[in-house]
Parts: sequence; C-alpha cells; structure tokens
Amino acid sequence: MRAPLPSRLAGSSNGSAAARTASGPPAARLRRGASTRLARWLVSGPPVAYLLVFFAAPSVIMMVASFRFPGDFGGLAPLFYRDETGTHFDVTLESYVRFFSDVLYLELFLKSFWYAALTTLLCLLIAYPLALLIARSPKKQRDLLVLLVILPFWSNFLIRVYAWMIILGPDSVFLGALNGAIGVLGVEPLRLLYTPFAVIVGLVYVHLPFMVLPL
Repeated sequence: MRAPLPSRLAGSSNGSAAARTASGPPAARLRRGASTRLARWLVSGPPVAYLLVFFAAPSVIMMVASFRFPGDFGGLAPLFYRDETGTHFDVTLESYVRFFSDVLYLELFLKSFWYAALTTLLCLLIAYPLALLIARSPKKQRDLLVLLVILPFWSNFLIRVYAWMIILGPDSVFLGALNGAIGVLGVEPLRLLYTPFAVIVGLVYVHLPFMVLPL
C-alpha cells in the first residue's frame, strides 16, 4: 500500500538532510578539496621542480646542442643567424651522421652500455641483501645502517674517486699485498688502475647508495 504523500515527502526530506549533513555544505567540500590539493603540491612540488631544473632542463639543453654547429673558437655556434634574407634557424644533423657512420662511436656506445648494465646488475646483487637487512633491523640499528649508506655523500665526489685511484694504484698497500699473495702461486703481478675492473669498481661504489635507498 502506497504511503501518504506527506509521509513520503518527510522521508525524502529527512534523507536529503542526512546526506547534506554527512557530506557537508558544497563550499566546505570545495575548501577541503582545495586544501588537499594545496598540501599535495607543497609536498610534491619542490622535488618535481628540482628534477625539472637539474635533470630535465640539462637533458633538453644537451638534446638541442646535439643539433647545433660547433663554434669557430670552441663551444657552439649561435642557434640563429641573420643575413640579407632575414633570420634563419641554424641546425644540423652532422653529429648524428658522424655517430652512425663511424664504427668508433658505435663501439664506445656499446662499451658504455655494457658498463652501465653490469654496474646495475652488481649494484642490485649487493644492494638487495643490504636493503633487506636494513628494513628488518630494529629502529636504532636501522638508522645507523642508513647513516652508513649515505655517509659517502658527505665528501666530495672527486675526492672519493681519487681515493680509489690511490687504493688501486701500483704503489698501494692493497695491490702490494695482493701481488705478494699471488706471487707465491707463480702468477704475474696485477695492474688494476686504468683497467675495466677499476672502472666497474668506481661505478659500483658511486651508484650503490642510489640502489640501496630506494630498495
């Protein structure tokens, strides 16, 4: 049996009032949404701006520079030049033609790709157990381990590279002890500096923290 009209209207108005009470006035909802979006931008805005300014912008500059002519006295030629007919956009594909036509550049590219792939694999194999140990450690030990991971960032990059050059150099204590040990076995002395092994050691050392921290 259908309910009387006043009862139905009362039930409908009560439901609408309850819905408005639960959701709040439209202006309040808009203010909450705006404050939420502002909070998100305040949190994510500075890192995004940092990546755009210091990573994306230099990449775009290098990409544009790859289409420009070399300058007469070093550097790059102007991107625009003016003559009797007007202003012209001065770009070239000479760099890419040279890259794909000379085998030397292809070999260097493949070697760089091989170094990058091997460095990534070694960093993953070393960093994953360490990251797992850090994640499962108690808070005090975890903070100490994270501090040890980021400790190399406290010194200059070039200083750390020169330190490895001293460690792997021909007069280092490390190489002297290693050559003395393998000399007993009749193996010729090793030379580590300026070798692919030294390059891999340096690359893994530099990039290992960047693998540990995200993991």
